[in-house]
Amino acid sequence: MYKLLIAEDVKLVRETLALSIDWERLGIELVGVAKNGEEALEWLKHDPPDLLLTDIGMPKRNGLELIEAFRACKPDIRCIILSGLNEFEFARQAIKLQVMEYIMKPIDPEEIEQVFSKITAEMHREREERRGIELLEQGLKDRLPNLANALPTVEWTGSLKKKKLVEQAIQVIRESYSRKELTLSDVADEVGLSEKYVNALVKEVTGMTINHWIVMLRMEEAARMLKDPANRIYEICDRIGYADQDHFRETFKKQFGLTPTDYRNNYL
Repeated sequence: MYKLLIAEDVKLVRETLALSIDWERLGIELVGVAKNGEEALEWLKHDPPDLLLTDIGMPKRNGLELIEAFRACKPDIRCIILSGLNEFEFARQAIKLQVMEYIMKPIDPEEIEQVFSKITAEMHREREERRGIELLEQGLKDRLPNLANALPTVEWTGSLKKKKLVEQAIQVIRESYSRKELTLSDVADEVGLSEKYVNALVKEVTGMTINHWIVMLRMEEAARMLKDPANRIYEICDRIGYADQDHFRETFKKQFGLTPTDYRNNYL
């Protein structure tokens, strides 16, 4: 269930919004109805909602000020404006604040249901994507710290020697993946094997080529660094071995399904 807060200064409109719409059917829990901006801000102190439906022309903080305050506390909140003020300036400010919808009064419960149905469907998709990313990250964390335990048991003669060679190759990659010029040739030289043989061996034992390992380790480090807002994206790009930010962005999106910026926004 997604939590919704309604902020509306007109009592009749508040009651209509609260009682005429089947919020539960939409997967929404109506956690509160505030009669002005100040009252709505109290929710930030104990239980910030996932959704905010707010009028613009309210006393004690108007709707746009309210949205700005809620976004500062919870950047991923979905904000919907409900207003009879059909003025371009308000709409322009709403767009700047990334308001999802701008609904005009008089209210139409059917229209509001359609709007929220669309928004919750999008939120559900994003939640599932985040869940998938978390599972992928957990899988990487489980797999990377102890490669020896993660490697499958193999049947061929000399398997222990092959396993140790693979561990050695992966260790080289771990220590060097941030180098912009790191190549398959460098890894092969470090372990004293031909490029073709070491690459085939690593893929046989781990299911991934050496280039895949380089990319995976770089992307895992990028994901970790993105969770700290002090790390700028161009700095992350440089520190994990990418000279081109566009290349980094496309590679990251291919790995995680999100751009670095979107990934960061989802975790802050």
